[in-house]
Amino acid sequence: MTRREFVKGLLAAAVAQECAPAAADTQTAKLAPGMLDPYSIGVVSDIHTGLPWAKQKYRTGREYPWQPDASKRLVAEILAMPNPPATIIGLGDISLAFGETGDYEIAAEVLKPLSDAGINVVHAMGNHDIREEFLKFFPGYDRTTKVPGRFVSVVETPYVDFIILDSLKEPDIRGSYPACTGFGLGEEQTAWLNKTLPSLSKPAFVCAHHTAWDLKLEKICAKSPKVVGYLHGHHHRWMTNYLHNGYSDSAREIRMMGFPSFGLDHDVGWGLIRTSPEKAVLECRARDFYFPIKRPHGERPPQWDMFIRDWAGRKISFSLV
Repeated sequence: MTRREFVKGLLAAAVAQECAPAAADTQTAKLAPGMLDPYSIGVVSDIHTGLPWAKQKYRTGREYPWQPDASKRLVAEILAMPNPPATIIGLGDISLAFGETGDYEIAAEVLKPLSDAGINVVHAMGNHDIREEFLKFFPGYDRTTKVPGRFVSVVETPYVDFIILDSLKEPDIRGSYPACTGFGLGEEQTAWLNKTLPSLSKPAFVCAHHTAWDLKLEKICAKSPKVVGYLHGHHHRWMTNYLHNGYSDSAREIRMMGFPSFGLDHDVGWGLIRTSPEKAVLECRARDFYFPIKRPHGERPPQWDMFIRDWAGRKISFSLV
């Protein structure tokens, strides 16, 4: 056995061991009271479930046949934990590309074991989503939203809250990649955020599919005393950077964190945030790396396994005081 084969085997074994208890039956019943951890929050992003080519109304020119099973394995991993997180935040792009009804039907099936187990799963909208289609399988967001016409949520946990913004600018033309690359908050959502942040009574993360830089939120988030970090998806990569509101003596700096895809491509995995009164610590559960448009059937480039090792188990801390 070569060194490369040995390392690859270790990575596969680590994931298999953590997933094994739930892999045989992802349709897990509601967990017993007390099993879910109210102080832990899971973060997933960019699921991108999609119909096969032959069933697509809006042809993407792409197929990812491995994707549903890849996401199901990560769902099984979450449910196999001794105390799974009581809350999971989704950072958008549930649909493969053009927000087809069937995309959301597949996603709902993949994610159903989480809600069946009693976990509160709350999604943001990404630029590949369509709100009307999403509601067919994930109902209620239009009734609970903080901003009419958008899906904006506030998720409360014991030590820190999550403000989940809607950065989706729906395309004028369905089925066009250039048309579904828009983003923005709009005036009403921006006004709501500007009003909400100064009134926060608890530390909070601001979350959206797009980065704070894309949405021009870096200064408002950094200067808000209760905002402790910004979480986003979109790039299918583990990413970390900092936001600040200037260079004066009173300037604040907070961390911005990007998350991988939940089974599609590039970095693959999810994040687990454990909270206490003093801090929130994110563990990067890096599970794979592969490059689009298709996973190779031959030898994996050695760099791919290095990408996984660079992030697997890495801890990112956010101060709550």
